[in-house]
Order: sequence, then structure tokens, then C-alpha cells
Amino acid sequence: MRLSKSMRRLALGGIFFLLLSAATLWALFPDLDADPLDPSHFRFARVQFSSYFYGGWNPGWAHDYPRAERNLLRILAEVTGIKTTPDSNVIVQLEDPEIMEYPLLYFSEPGTWNITPEEARNFRDYLERGGFAIFDDFDGPRDWMNFERCMKQVIPERNLVELTLDHPVFNCFYEIETLDMMPPYRVRGKPTFYGLEDEHGRLQVVVNFNNDIGDFWEWSDEQFHPIQLSNEAYKFGVNYIIYALTH
Repeated sequence: MRLSKSMRRLALGGIFFLLLSAATLWALFPDLDADPLDPSHFRFARVQFSSYFYGGWNPGWAHDYPRAERNLLRILAEVTGIKTTPDSNVIVQLEDPEIMEYPLLYFSEPGTWNITPEEARNFRDYLERGGFAIFDDFDGPRDWMNFERCMKQVIPERNLVELTLDHPVFNCFYEIETLDMMPPYRVRGKPTFYGLEDEHGRLQVVVNFNNDIGDFWEWSDEQFHPIQLSNEAYKFGVNYIIYALTH
């Protein structure tokens, strides 16, 4: 599902236009009267998990919630025509069989993830059935070691590998031009994209390490970050969703 050059220009122009203001986003959204939890609509599922390092009102799994996914869903509907609404976002628990209903799961701050055996089993089943997961918003060696430890409990026989620009996930809708993406704030290392594939080469997991793409989504309508960087972050988000729905 690849855009022609003219369609890519139109879609990118749509992103710039939609980022003007929150009011503009709401006014242009094509399906405001739809039921946000309609199963025929795409629903963005964020995973709630227990954490080693966070507690209280703002645990790591909830960072950028709900503005990040709501803004992404607006962009997704406008540039792709996928049926969804700004409120088509849900919070799920990893051990719940309900996660099988969602083609994509989003994890924030997985460097703090404290996975349980039940979660590991259910998550492995989800991935083997064709599910796709995004891991975002973590950086540094300690975060990576904890994340990798958790993933080894899910799929111990395979390793995460660094992704390159020619991978289909970066070309399935927008043609991403570079993976040298500037993070929204200072991080403890170079931003790098990793993935985990099944035995047939299907990408099951994409990892935005030393980065926080959701932060760009969250603040895009407030002009908190440069608009060029917000647009790039949306391209990654849209591509991830398209890949999840088509592979």
C-alpha cells in the first residue's frame, strides 16, 4: 500500500494542515458522530502494566496519554481514510484475552516494565496470532536491559535486531527518508529502531529506542516541538498502523 508521489505530497500537506490547532483538528475530523468503540473502527490499544520504577498518578505506561493517541488517530483518519475517531483509544492489560481483538498494542516506558509469567504467555500468543506491538519512550542501558529481559520471557528463542531504512515497515505507506530522527528531549544514546520478526519474516515488534515518538504526537497541536519533527513522528505512527493492518 504505497502512495504515488502526488498522493504523498497531498498526504503530507494534510498533516501540516491538521497540525494548525486542536480546534481545526476537531472541525475537520470526518467521523465525529461514530461510536469510538465500534469494532469495525481501528482502535488504538495502550497496554497498562506494573512498573519497577514508577508509582502514583503518572506511571510510565500512561505517559503522553491520551493526547498522543487521540492526535495520531485524527491524522490517521485524515490521511488514510481508515475508519476511526479521536476517542477510539482503549487501555488493556496484557494478561487479558481481550488483547486478541486489537491488531496493534502500544507500550510506553517499557524500560520500567515488570512482566509476569501470565502476561508473557498471553503476549506471546498475541504475537503468534498476528499481533503487532510498538515500544516507545525509553532510553539508556538500564531501560534496555529491563526491556530485553522482559522480551526474553515472551520469545526466548529470538533476538531483537536493528532495523534499516529498507525494511517494509518504513515504506508501507509513507517512504521514510531517514532513521536519524531527533528525539524530543535529551536522551542517553543514539535513537535507534529495533524489531523482532517471526520465522516467516513478519515484523511482530517495533522498538523506538532512545526516543519518544509519542511525545511528538502529544504536543503537535500546541507547536511545542518543530513542526517538521512532529510530521516525521506521524509518518512513523501511520506506517506502523498500516503495517499492523496489512501484514
